[in-house]
Amino acid sequence: MSSTDTDNDQTAEAAAEAPKKNGKGRRVALIAVTLVVLCGLVWGVWWFLHRNEVSTDDAYVQANIGQMAPRVTGTVAKVFVRDNEHVKQGDVLFTLDPADFRAALAKAEANLEAARASYAASQQDLSVTRQTSAADIDNAKAALESAQAEAQRAEADAKRYRALYAKHEVSQQQLDQKNTQAKSAEAQVRQARAKLAQAKASPDRIKLKQSQASSAQAKIAQAKAQVEQARLNLSYTEIRAPHAGKIAKKSIVAGSQISAGQSAMALVETNPWVVANYKETQLDRVRPGQPVSIAIDAYPDREFAGRVESIQPGTGVTFSLLPPQNATGNFVKIVQRVPVKIIFSKPSQLKGLDISPGLSVEPTINVAGPIKHLDRSDIPATETADAQ
Repeated sequence: MSSTDTDNDQTAEAAAEAPKKNGKGRRVALIAVTLVVLCGLVWGVWWFLHRNEVSTDDAYVQANIGQMAPRVTGTVAKVFVRDNEHVKQGDVLFTLDPADFRAALAKAEANLEAARASYAASQQDLSVTRQTSAADIDNAKAALESAQAEAQRAEADAKRYRALYAKHEVSQQQLDQKNTQAKSAEAQVRQARAKLAQAKASPDRIKLKQSQASSAQAKIAQAKAQVEQARLNLSYTEIRAPHAGKIAKKSIVAGSQISAGQSAMALVETNPWVVANYKETQLDRVRPGQPVSIAIDAYPDREFAGRVESIQPGTGVTFSLLPPQNATGNFVKIVQRVPVKIIFSKPSQLKGLDISPGLSVEPTINVAGPIKHLDRSDIPATETADAQ
C-alpha cells in the first residue's frame, strides 16, 4: 500500500473521531454549566430563606451566680446541702454555732433591764425633787418672815434700851445684851434670805434631774437597739437560699471557721439567659423584642425559642478591665463585637434540662420577625427581684 493510501485512511479516521470528541466536550460543558446553575440556585434559595437571619457561634449561657456568705463570723455547725444540689427558696443551706450569739442576746437583754431600772430610779428622783422643791420654797419664805419679825422686835428693844440708857435707867450690860440680840436677829434674816434663794434655785436641780432622766431614757433606746442587733445576729446564724437554684463550689464543712462576707458556696439561679457577641456589622437590623432561635451544643436535637431583650451600649472591649488605646502606634482595624442579651421566651422548654452558665450556644435572630416589646412581666422573676 502506498503512502498516499495510508494518509487517506488516517484522514478518514480523524474525520470520524472529530464528532465524537466534540460531543464529549459539549457534554462536559453542559454538566459544568448545570452544576454551576444548580449551585447558584441552591445558594440563592439558601440566601432567600436565610436573608433575614443573623447568627453567631460566639454566644454562651449565663445566669445570676450569688455567693452565699454569712453576715456574721462564726463556726459552721452543720451543712445541709451538697455540691450540684437543687434547692428551693428558703431552704437552709448551713448554720453557724449559735451559742455565742445567744449569750450576746442574753447580755443585751440584761443591759436593757438595767437601763429600764435606771430610768425608773431617775424618774422617781425627779418626782421627789419636784415635790420637795415647792415645800422648800414655802418653808424658806416662812422662815424669812419669822426672822424678819424677830429682827424687827430685837431692833425695837435695842432702840428702847438705848433711850433708857441715855436716861441712866438701864445698865451698859443690859444695853449691850439688847444690841447683841438685834445683831443676831439680823444675821438670822440674812441666813433665811440665803435659804430662800437656795430654795428658789431648785428649778436648776429639776432641770438636772430631767437631764439625767432623759439620759437614762436614751440608754433604754440604745439597749433596745443592742437587743435587736443581737437578735438579728442570732438569726444570721441560719443561712437560707434567697431564691431557687443549684449549689456549686461548696467550700465549707462542719467545724469550719468562717468570717462575715466570706463565700461558703455559690448559688446558680434557674433562670438562665444568653449573651451573644455579634459583629458590629450584623447589628444594623437587630432590635429588642425580635424572635430568636437558640441552638445549644449540649442539646443538639432541640431548638429553643427566645427573644432579644437588649443590646449592650458599648462593645465588649469597652467594658474590659484594660480597654485598648489606639491613639498611638500602628492601628489595625478589627471588627468589634457587641454583646446582645437574649432571654428564653418559653421557660417550659427548659424544664428537666440542665442549662448551666458557660454552655456554648448558637442563636439565630429573625430580624424580619414580629417584634414583641418586652415589659417587666417578660423578665424572669428572680432577675426582677434583684433589680428591685
